[in-house]
Parts: sequence; structure tokens; C-alpha cells
Amino acid sequence: MRMRPIAALIASLSASFIALPAAADFRINPYLQNPSSDGMYFTWFTTSADAGSLAISGPGLASPIVLNSLPTLESTLAYTNAELNQSISGLDKGSWLIAGDNYKHTVDVRSLQANTTYQYTVTQGGSVFQSSFKTAPTRDAWSSIRFIAMSDSETEPAGRVSSREWQPGALAAGGLDRPSAAVGGTWDQKFGTRVQAGVRTLNYVLTEDEGYRRNVEMVNSRTPDFLMMPGDLVQGGGYQPGWDEFFRQNAGSVASGLSSHPILPALGNWENFGALNGGYGNDADGRFGPKFGRDKYHVYFDAPDNGTPEHRDNYYRVDYGPITIITLDSSNGLPDDRPQNYANKLTGTQYNGPGTDTQNNYTKEQYEAAGGTDLSDFNPGSAQWNWAEQQLADARADGQVVFVQFHHVPFSNGEHGVGMDHALTTGQGGTPMRQYHPMFEQFGVAAVLSGHSEMFERSFVDSNGDGIGVQYYDVGVSGDGLRSGKKNGSLLSDPALDYNEFSQWTADQSAPEQWAMVDGVLQLVDGGKHYGHLEVEVEYLGTESLYAKVTFTPVYLFPVLDSEYNLIETQRRVYDDVVTVYLNGAGQVVAVPEPAEYAMLLAGLALVGFAARRRA
Repeated sequence: MRMRPIAALIASLSASFIALPAAADFRINPYLQNPSSDGMYFTWFTTSADAGSLAISGPGLASPIVLNSLPTLESTLAYTNAELNQSISGLDKGSWLIAGDNYKHTVDVRSLQANTTYQYTVTQGGSVFQSSFKTAPTRDAWSSIRFIAMSDSETEPAGRVSSREWQPGALAAGGLDRPSAAVGGTWDQKFGTRVQAGVRTLNYVLTEDEGYRRNVEMVNSRTPDFLMMPGDLVQGGGYQPGWDEFFRQNAGSVASGLSSHPILPALGNWENFGALNGGYGNDADGRFGPKFGRDKYHVYFDAPDNGTPEHRDNYYRVDYGPITIITLDSSNGLPDDRPQNYANKLTGTQYNGPGTDTQNNYTKEQYEAAGGTDLSDFNPGSAQWNWAEQQLADARADGQVVFVQFHHVPFSNGEHGVGMDHALTTGQGGTPMRQYHPMFEQFGVAAVLSGHSEMFERSFVDSNGDGIGVQYYDVGVSGDGLRSGKKNGSLLSDPALDYNEFSQWTADQSAPEQWAMVDGVLQLVDGGKHYGHLEVEVEYLGTESLYAKVTFTPVYLFPVLDSEYNLIETQRRVYDDVVTVYLNGAGQVVAVPEPAEYAMLLAGLALVGFAARRRA
């Protein structure tokens, strides 16, 4: 269906309740994708059709490289009538909307030097944007690489004024209980409470917007080489204001971290959701929500070629020096499945196999009937499966350190941890992605990074019992829900289901909340689940037996309150589950060396000038 330009839509509505900000030259600041050792891919959006120019200067360039953009009008990103008419309690109507059209600019820059910092300037009309970026190193010349993984930010303008439920978790032994969740109590008056799964519980102290903003600030302060986001970037891929909020935080008026470090995204279930515009079905204007959401995703992100044009952006490979990142699309499996297909559902920790589908919300037939051609089955024998196997084999042959990301966490004690045939299924379980584990273990994947259950959880799976398996993380704590583990019943107060036998650590249970009276006020002094991210450091060691060290650091932002529960600051803290793995010259995980052995190794390397260098 052809959509009218935004100017015509706005003119058709009463101007009395639409308060659009004045148009700016940049609708979205330049953001980076597809990093390599010889270049970077630049994208930005404007509200007008004027061409822009990108100038790059730095080492090895006698004069700046200057390239012009060829803007394209992206009508898929125009506001719909439902979005223009939306009201959000606590915000002036339409105050979150942006005037003007959506023109996309892209410039792919290659032939640069590896591991080199360049400055760049984008000139657009009367506006000038300046930043810098660093190319990836080569596999043969590097010292350390830092990246961050986080998912489930699920941005939307309503997040500016809303807080999510703070589901109860473990309490520290000998400590005090949480504040009362009673209606009218101190916590309720300050932050609100809500009934969640039959239990009244606390709202979190930060709004979704502030939680994500402070999380992003911390990420940016750590100057990562790149950012991995395994899905659920926005609260509905078909909801344009959600995308506006995402880029406002990452390449806009609030912060612009993606202007200096590239993003490697993955499709999540929310990117397959139309929100106001059809949800998982059709809206009043005939849009099919899942297709509309994925169409917008494809506009914003341009991934490397994967050999199947209709699946481009869904799954892809990026090599960053010695690191290979494989991104998969866990959105839809075939045959399509749903809970109604199982008359006798499993209970407790029963498990009859992974299943074939991660969602019961729409079928391939429905999607293709709406004109969609980009769904990519992930099951054995599919184009995606065969591609993944080929890429993993190729990366292993090259001796790469391999990480994989996709949205639906396969091993989880959380909300989406059980399969479609379980009595407690959400219809969106991640267990079908367990089918990939033998492949991951065979090719020596160091870690798999996912989200979806909105928990911070680490699992370790070692099929052959040799002590060298794969680390699995749920990093779904960017800025949306803060969930506890799934319960064996219908209430949050029911016993934990503990469905995931491979779970090693969760913020929910392994970092108990420590409440204490401080100056006569009940305060959280440590622990608990909070917004955060996983920081990953890969360091060069320099021998064939111990080529590299990978350190996984789970970071959380701890809110410090005054005696009236006003926020003083958020502190960067690290959970007590820092994990280190070692890899050999073939990029394979090896047994962890004894501390004395490792110390002797470092001392020997230092003598010959090859000591691993940790970046400040």
C-alpha cells in the first residue's frame, strides 16, 4: 500500500495537538556499520533530499577523502495515521514526533589502513557533524579488542515516563526484606507498584528511558570497538516512534555513540511486531505488522552479503581482526508450530526436544501472503543453517575467535525458557535454537550472545564432557524489563521452575539483593538485577598454545538513592561472575591454565616484548 508523504498526513490532522520539533538537517546522525580492517560503512538520515558529503582524514591520507551521498526517500519510515493520532499519558501529544521526511544516505569507505583512527566530517546543508572511528586490526597485528553485548532495549517514547516492574529475586541471607509494595506506601508513591503475575511488586527506580540512557552512557565511556545487539532494539519494529527513540539515544540528540563505534544488530521478536500498525496481524490500513517491522529494520541496517539476496541483513558474518561474529535470525522456524498442537503438554522440567519454531504469532504462509519474501528458516537443511555451518568451518580453518549472536536464548531459566509443548510456554521459547549447539561446539564457538528472557544469565553447555564447551549469555537487560526466573506455577511467588539445567549464574538468584537501614531509611546497598551489559575483552597472548584470552564481565548500573528516594547517581558495578577462557593458535578454547602457569607465561612473554597489553 502506497503511503502518503508525512506533510499530507499532518495537513489532514488538527494542528492543535501535533507539536512537531523544527526540522533539522540531520534526522539521524551518522552511524557506523560493517567494520573491517580496511574501512567502514556510514549511514545517516535527513529530512530533506539534499545530498551530503563525507570527508575522512588521518594517517596515510595525503589529503582528505571526500565522497558524496545519493539520498533515497524511505517512505516505509513515514508516520502512520495511528502514530500521528497516538496519545501517551504524561507527554504532550505528538511532542515525540519529528517533522520532515526520511532520506537515507550511505557511503561505504574502504582501502584504509588497519587498526587506525580516522577523523570524519559529514556536511549536510548548513549542518556539520564531526567524529572519529577506528578500523579493525588484522589477525596478524593486534593487542586487545573490547566489545559490548546488550539487548532488549525496546525503545519507545512512552519509556520517557514509564518504569518497568522490578520482579522479586533472591534476598541476601541475614538482610532485610524489600520495601512494602502496598498501594499508597512510600515506594508506591515514589516509583509506583503493579500487579504482575498475581503478585503486587515494585516498579524499578529508573524509567525505561533513563535506564537505557545511563546504560548507553556507560557503554560509550568504555570506548568499545563495536557493539553487538542481539535483538529487540525497539518496542515494535513497525512502530516508527520506537525507532526514533532508539536513534535519539544512539545517534541523535541524547547521545551518539554509534557515530564512533559500529553496531552489529540482530532481529528480535519485537522487530517482527507492528505495534500500533497491525501487531502480529493486519492494521486498519492493511499493513501486516511482522512484515512492516522487518521492512523498517532492513531500511536502517545494511549487513554484508550472505549469498541469499532475499535474506540479506537477517544473518551475516563480520570479521574484526582475529574475531569472527556470526549473526543469525531466530525469528521463524519451519514447520510453523503453536501450543495448540500439543494436547498433553509437558510440566515441570520435562523436555522432549527443542521443537522447530520460536514463535506462534504468525506463519510463513501469512507472511508471504502479505508480500514478504525475506523470512529465513533456521532449522537443519535451511539456507541459513547451511550458511552458518559453512561460515563456522571457514572461520575455524582461519583460526578465528568465534562469537555467535541471535535473539531467542536457547538455554534459559527465564520467561521464554520452555518449548512450545510445555504447559508454561509463552509461545516464544528459544529452545529450537539448541539445535545449533553441536555445530557450535564442533567448531569451537567461544560464546553465544542472546536476549529475549530479559534476564542476565550465563549457561555453559559441554556435550562431550571434555570441560571445553560453549558459554551462553542472556544479555537482555538494556533498558526494558527486569524479570525474575520462570516460576513453576502462575504466580511470581511460586517456586522457581529451574528449567535450565545448564544455568551457571543469574543476576536474579546469584546476586541477592542486600537491603539495610541507612540513616533510618530502607535502602538497597548491593546486589539485585539492574540494567547493564556484558563487556568482552579479547587479549593477545602470543603463543601457539595460548594465543588469546577472553574475559566476560557482566556489568550493572547500580542506582544510589538519597533518604527521600531521589536518585543521586548510578554506579558501574561488576557482578561476581567474571569468566575467563583461553584459546590456542587455532582459535579453539582450551583448558584454563593454572594461575602459576599463567603467571610464568606472562613473565616469559614480557621478556621478549610480547606481553599482552590491557587497554585502560
